Amino acid sequence: MKGKFNNLLVGLGIGTLLSLIFFGGFFAGTIVQQRHYNDLGANDPNVREFLTAYHLVTQRSYFRPFDTHHLVYAAIDGMLSATGDPHTLFLSPPQNRQASQQLNGSEFSGIGAIVQGACRGLNIVTPLPGSPALKAGLRRGDLVTRINGASIASMTQDQAISRVHGRTGTGVRLTVTRPGRSTFTVRVKRGNIAPITAYGYMLGHSLGFIQITSFGDTTSDEVQQALTTLEARHIRGLVLDLRNDPGGFVDAAQHIVSQFLSHGVIAYEQSGKSHLQPLNVISMPQAPNVPVAILVDGGTASAAEITAAALRDHGRAVIIGTRTYGKGSMQSVYSLSDGSSIRITDRLWLTPNKKSINNRGIEPNLVVAPASGTGCASLGNDAQLNAATRYLQLHSKA
Repeated sequence: MKGKFNNLLVGLGIGTLLSLIFFGGFFAGTIVQQRHYNDLGANDPNVREFLTAYHLVTQRSYFRPFDTHHLVYAAIDGMLSATGDPHTLFLSPPQNRQASQQLNGSEFSGIGAIVQGACRGLNIVTPLPGSPALKAGLRRGDLVTRINGASIASMTQDQAISRVHGRTGTGVRLTVTRPGRSTFTVRVKRGNIAPITAYGYMLGHSLGFIQITSFGDTTSDEVQQALTTLEARHIRGLVLDLRNDPGGFVDAAQHIVSQFLSHGVIAYEQSGKSHLQPLNVISMPQAPNVPVAILVDGGTASAAEITAAALRDHGRAVIIGTRTYGKGSMQSVYSLSDGSSIRITDRLWLTPNKKSINNRGIEPNLVVAPASGTGCASLGNDAQLNAATRYLQLHSKA
């Protein structure tokens, strides 16, 4: 296939949702209930200056009439840009709806499988539970080479995925190569697929794997379900993949870290120059003793960095990969009456060891660069994942 692809990120039908970046800024924070500020600025001369400028433009400009919403949005955007903080930003109603859908999830029509781009097609990483892909017999390690007879080799990953999309109830023919079996064709009936932000599967007979693609409303429940399934297989170690995870809700990170820690501080919120508010473990851990190796890279940010730093500082995980993005700030989201929103950085967060990673990132315990070369991927040439499995095999439970 054309181009280079991120390992283990894209689900058939999930598309680029799983590697989202929110309109120029990674997001970590909370949603604030709307408040009314009708009297705000009534006596502020700066506000009067703005209203005077707005009146002059809308009433006196030769080029009027204007879309007044566009004028106001541009003014708000300019004001927030002037703060110099790339994470303080304005989202128009369409952008705000899209960001909300990305974090909260909305159904799509597809076959329900996580894939990895390869030179000759799409590797099936795992079919989702109960999905059309699973019902059709697709397995981890299958290589899809054709879609409805068309070769994938000349397509980009997005082009291939778009061909798998279609109306619910319609079918798609996939040509599949499976190790130990001759090439075969299978027809998969598309269905409504609930989006996921975390999924897990076994790596061999003793290790588990969980990837978190963003920290949304359902992420902690999905991690808990994955852990329950893997613990039932008596795993001796776990790979937690946070690569290319742009973050999301801080409370999701809090719940996920609490699956591995019995007590302690997950992070500190710093709202002033010195005031620190601890963010504590909130539940009984599901996997308090399973050795954990966390995979990170330059796309690991915000809530994902909170998770990685907390587990490492408490001695519950080793971090493997490359330096993370370095977003050590948190935002509150304020909804406006027309469906737009403003995200304002109002806190920094520190690791349990009270270190700031803002604009620095997290340096892994074991630095491992991704495999270089042509960009062709397979389920066996992930250098960072291979390093994590070797580490866990040496340090796993007896």
